[in-house]
Amino acid sequence: MDTRTRKKRISAAYRYCFSGLVLQLWLYCEERLEKEADLSGYEDAAGQALARIFRMFLENRDGSDTEDAFGQLKALREGLIKKMERLTAFSDCFQIYEYVLNRMERRFVTLEALEYTPQELAQALVETMASMKEPAQQNAWLRELVAQLPVRFTRKKFYAMVMERLTSYVGLDRGSVEGYLDRLKSSVMLLLPEDMEQEEELYGLLECLRRADYKNLDKGGFDRCVDALGRGSRILTEKTDRSLAVEQMVNNLYALFLTARERIMDAAEDAAFRESAEMILDALKQGDRSLLREEILTNMEGIQESTMDLVMAGGQYQDDVLDKVERLVSGSFFMPVDPEPVCEDAADRQWIDEEARKLCQQLDGMFAQHPKHVVRAVMAKVISSLPMVFTNSSQVREYLVNGLESCVDFAEREASMELLEQSLREQRLIEHVLV
Repeated sequence: MDTRTRKKRISAAYRYCFSGLVLQLWLYCEERLEKEADLSGYEDAAGQALARIFRMFLENRDGSDTEDAFGQLKALREGLIKKMERLTAFSDCFQIYEYVLNRMERRFVTLEALEYTPQELAQALVETMASMKEPAQQNAWLRELVAQLPVRFTRKKFYAMVMERLTSYVGLDRGSVEGYLDRLKSSVMLLLPEDMEQEEELYGLLECLRRADYKNLDKGGFDRCVDALGRGSRILTEKTDRSLAVEQMVNNLYALFLTARERIMDAAEDAAFRESAEMILDALKQGDRSLLREEILTNMEGIQESTMDLVMAGGQYQDDVLDKVERLVSGSFFMPVDPEPVCEDAADRQWIDEEARKLCQQLDGMFAQHPKHVVRAVMAKVISSLPMVFTNSSQVREYLVNGLESCVDFAEREASMELLEQSLREQRLIEHVLV
């Protein structure tokens, strides 16, 4: 990459991230002024730390003396990543217990009659999947369907399925397979952060779900679990949205630190960026929304759109600064800025079999500590996450029918069918809108 092109991309990244940060800070300020009482201690501290670091950046106009502020920003980002890991873990746990409660609902709640028989439903689902044009869309929806089926495998058969399906990854690089296995283990409560107790309210609601006696659950216990799951999901959504908002601002500020020394831009525009940011920070500090002037938004209009192509242009040459900026603004907000190298050795059959055995051993230890309702939920999650091995629509149809008809628990089978019918209605509605 020649020097001129690099300077243009550096400058575009600076303008893109500064204008984006001003817009995000405006929205964050409005949110804080409206709902300040809802923030946890950490969320409030993270917001204040971001504002303090941003002021330090603004006070250093040429970016020449920012080492201390940049260090604080990196520490803040690491803290936000750890927080998101905790929130993601709660999300994974709640999804497991949602599976459990969904399949018990018809024991306690009278719902509408089902529209299809198992055979009719399987046929309708297969036909709808066949109408999807993109293989990736078909695969994603098939995983969703498989995840909703009742699970009636013995542990021995389940482990055999895990071992067999994972052989599909023979030949891939080990780093990719290890990443997949880590994500799978996290999603089924095998790799949980040790500090989940820091989210006190969420942890208490999760404990309510963990302690429930699902074998002997009555209507009162079911209602308490449903209430805990609903409250937990709402709190989780709010906390996740706030963490995402702060992380997006942190990433843009991080990019400003990276590009400030090398950017070339109009002095008047740079001054407008800084004045706008200072106004919003003042409004945030003083709790006075009247300091937010509408012209701030007007001045930021169109800047990100006009610079996006240059920022995300990529190229055949590696560039430490531009590569980091691309990761920061990629949309994967919690991606490492400096990713660790992964093992590129090929995963042979022996290595895959060993990793599969380790996974099955971990699952077996976990199953011994949980009731069968949770075990089945975990099995369903694992099966839907494994490589799909169907070669034609007839095999999919047969798998769906067998999964439904093999379930002798009428309430659970009806609940699964209801969820599948809901997926069918939603997909048909999407197709209708697209047409």
